[in-house]
Amino acid sequence: MLRRTVSQAIRRQCQSIDSSVRTLGVSRQRFSYSSTPRRGLATIRPNDLLADEQEQKESADPFRQPASSLDPFQTKVASASSPSDSSKHGPSHGSSTCQSDPCKHEEAKAEVAQQIRKFLKKTRQRARAGMKADELMVKCPSCSPGKPARLAYSAHLNTHTGSFVCTSCFDQGSWDKYVQLANRRPFKNTIPKRNTADPAPFYFAEDLLTKLQHNLVRHEHIYGTLTGTEKGQLRLKPEALREFGVALGYVDPGKKVLHRVGSLVDGNDNSVPCLVFPRTAYSTNSFIKDGEQMGGLAANGKQQHHSVALSSMLKDIAGSDAGADSSGASGESAQSEYHTVQLKIVGWNTADIEMYYPVDATQPGLFGFHIADSSGSSEVILTGHELDAVAAYQETGIPAVSLPRNAYQLPLDAMRALERFERIYVWLDDDHQGAEAARLITRKLGVDRCLTVHSRGDNPQGPKSASIALARGHDLKEMIDQARPERHDKVLDFAALREAVKFEVNNPDLIRGVESTDLPGWNSCFKGLRPGELTILSGPTGCGKTTVLSQMSLDFCKSNVSTLWGSFEIPNVRLATRMMSQLAKRDITKSPGEVEFWSQRFEQMPMYFLKFHGSTKPRTVLNTMRHAVYAYDVKHIIIDNLQFMMSMQAKGMDKYEAQDSAIATFRQFATEENVHITVVAHLRKDQPAADIDINSIFGSAKVTQEADNVVVLQKYGAAESKIRYMNVLKNRFDGTLGKIYIQYNPESLSFREIPPPRKRKNVRVLAAAKKMSMHDKLTQETLGIDGGSQSDMDLDAISLAKEHEDEEP
Repeated sequence: MLRRTVSQAIRRQCQSIDSSVRTLGVSRQRFSYSSTPRRGLATIRPNDLLADEQEQKESADPFRQPASSLDPFQTKVASASSPSDSSKHGPSHGSSTCQSDPCKHEEAKAEVAQQIRKFLKKTRQRARAGMKADELMVKCPSCSPGKPARLAYSAHLNTHTGSFVCTSCFDQGSWDKYVQLANRRPFKNTIPKRNTADPAPFYFAEDLLTKLQHNLVRHEHIYGTLTGTEKGQLRLKPEALREFGVALGYVDPGKKVLHRVGSLVDGNDNSVPCLVFPRTAYSTNSFIKDGEQMGGLAANGKQQHHSVALSSMLKDIAGSDAGADSSGASGESAQSEYHTVQLKIVGWNTADIEMYYPVDATQPGLFGFHIADSSGSSEVILTGHELDAVAAYQETGIPAVSLPRNAYQLPLDAMRALERFERIYVWLDDDHQGAEAARLITRKLGVDRCLTVHSRGDNPQGPKSASIALARGHDLKEMIDQARPERHDKVLDFAALREAVKFEVNNPDLIRGVESTDLPGWNSCFKGLRPGELTILSGPTGCGKTTVLSQMSLDFCKSNVSTLWGSFEIPNVRLATRMMSQLAKRDITKSPGEVEFWSQRFEQMPMYFLKFHGSTKPRTVLNTMRHAVYAYDVKHIIIDNLQFMMSMQAKGMDKYEAQDSAIATFRQFATEENVHITVVAHLRKDQPAADIDINSIFGSAKVTQEADNVVVLQKYGAAESKIRYMNVLKNRFDGTLGKIYIQYNPESLSFREIPPPRKRKNVRVLAAAKKMSMHDKLTQETLGIDGGSQSDMDLDAISLAKEHEDEEP
C-alpha cells in the first residue's frame, strides 16, 4: 500500500514537471541523459557546458560537435517564427482553431501583440526594429541585467508568436519564458551612467544626408574617379551611388572623435575628404504606441511583409518628406520603411581615418539593406567592402550588401537579415585572407545556398575585388556565372588538390598569412600568421610572454584578425588596460582624461575575452571557443596559460596525460575550425636558462610534437637587461629557424625589434694594456700568451681584475 502511494506521488510530480516544461516550450529531450551529442543551441548554453559523466565516457570525441549545430537559427528559431507553431512558442489562444480560420488567426496574433506591447511598456523598454520585418529587438531577460543599455537590446522577439532568441547569450524560448525570466531578474542596469534612461534609436536629419550626397557631386576629382571611365577610374554609375546613398564628408584628422555629425558637411581648413557609407535598417517600430499597426495586419497587399515595421506616425512623416531622397533608396516604399542607423566614414587619401557615427549604434544595419530587402529577389551578393557592393549590383542587377566591418566578420544580426534569401553569392577579396573568410562565412550561412565568387580566377594578376574588376573592364556577370560552391571539408578529389597546389605555386605571397607590422623578424621566420596552426610559446617566469602576445594580438587585430583572448592567469581588466596602453603607445593610467577616447578605439577592434580564470575544464573552454568562432568569426585564439588552465585537475602522472589530451584537442580544433591557436606553456622548473631547448617545455614530448611552431622567449645578458630574444625552435611551414631580438620600452609597455646585439671589449681596456706593469708582463709570459694576439683582452681582465663587456644593439 505504501509503495503504491509513493509511486502515485512520484507519477503526479513527473506529470507536473512535464506540464511546466511544455508551458515553457522546451522539449523533454533537453532534460534526458543520453550519449548522443547535443545539437542546436545546447552546445553553447551555460547550463549545457557541464556534461554528464556517462556522455563523456561513451562519446568517442566529446569535444567535436556536428556541423549542423553551428547554426542555432535554422531549427528552433525557424520553427518559432512560424505562425503555425504559435501554440508552442507563444501564448495559447486556441491556435489550433486559428490554423483553419484566417480571421481567428489574425485575432490571435493581435492578442499576442497586445500582451507584448503591455509588457514592454511595463518594463520601460525602447524596442527597436530588428533585421526581419516581423521582429523587435528587446532586452534579453538572461544576459541584459547589469549591462549598459546600449548593449542590453540583444534579444530578437517575434511579434507574431512571442518567441525570442538572443544573439549574445543564445538563450531562446517562448513568450511565457521571456515574461518569467524578466520578472525573476528585473531589467536594472547596475553600471552607473549620467543618464539612466535607455537611449532612443538614433535618427539622421534627412537634409543632412542630402547635403552629404551633394558634397560628393560637387567634388570633381573624387566624383570623377568614382564615375569616370578612363584608366584608374572605377566606372560606377551616378544612379547606383545615389541608390546606395554614398556621400562625401570632411573630417579633421587632428580631432580624435567626431562629436557632431553636422561638421561633416563643411569641415574646416584642416579637414580632408572622406567617403560616407550609410547603413540602413527598418524604420524604428512604434510597437508600444500604435496598437492598430501591431496586430500584423497589412497596410496594403504589396507591402504586407513590411507592415509590422511601420506605424501611422512614420507613414505621416514619410508622406510629408516624400520629395527628399536622403536615404538613397529608390521608390516610395523604401523611403517609408527604412532609415539610416549609422554612418561609416572612410578617408579618401589616407587609410588612417575610419570611424563610425554614432559610435555605438543602437540598432543594427547593413550597407545596401534597403535595396536588398525591398527588391523581392531571392538572391543577394555579400561583399567585404561598400564600393564592391555598388559595383556588383550595378553590373549584375542582383542586390548586394557589404559586411558591417572590414574585419571579415558576419555578426548574427546580419545573418538574420540574410535568412530569407535562397542564394547568396559570397564575393570577398580574392586573396588568402579573403578565401579563408569566405569559407567561414559560407559555413555559417549554409553551404547549400552559398556560392563563392573568385574574381581572379586562374590569373594571379587578376583583379582582387569586384570594384577593381569593374575598373579594369572585366565582365562581372561572367564572374557571377562562374561562382562555385564550397566543397565538403572532409571529401577532396585530385582536381581540388591540383588547384590548391597550383594556387600555392603561383601565389607564394598569398599563402604567407597575416604579417606583423611591429615585428618584421616574425615574418621572416614564420611568413605571417596562418589559420589552422598551433603555436607553443614558452619561456622563464617574468620574461614578458603575456606582454609580447598582447602586443602581437593587437598588431594582428589591426589587420582585421578577430582574436579571442583566454587569460587564465591575469584578470581581463588588467590585461585590457595593458593592451589599451600598447595601442596608445603610452601608459594611459597616467592620463585618465584619454581613457574614454582609447576605450572607444579599442572597442572598435575585433578583440574578445574569455571569462575564465584559473583551473577550467578543457571541455568548457572548447565549447566556448566554438561559440566564439561561430558568433564572432574568431580567427586567432590565445590560451595564457596551459598550466593555470589545467591546475588541480589531475595529480601525479595523470596531469601529463590530461595536458596531452588538452593539447591534442586544441590541435584538432585548430585544424577543423581553421583558426590559429597560440598556447603559452611553462618551462620545466629544474631547467637551467643556458640549456633551454625544445625538450625544456613542461610536459611530455607530445606538447611539441603536436605544435606547428615552438618559440621560447628568453632574456639576453644580465638579469636587469630589457633585451629579449625569441628563439624559434620549430617551424613546420618551411623550417626556418632563428632568433628575433626585441627590447622592452617601459613608456609604451611594448617591445620593439632590434638588430642582434654583439659583444665587444671596451676600447679603454685595450689602451690600458699598453701600460702593464712588470709583474703583468711576467704573468703574460708565464701563461704563454702572445702579446700581439687577440688574447690580450683576456690578460687585460687579469691585469685590471675585471672584464668589461658592452651590449651594443
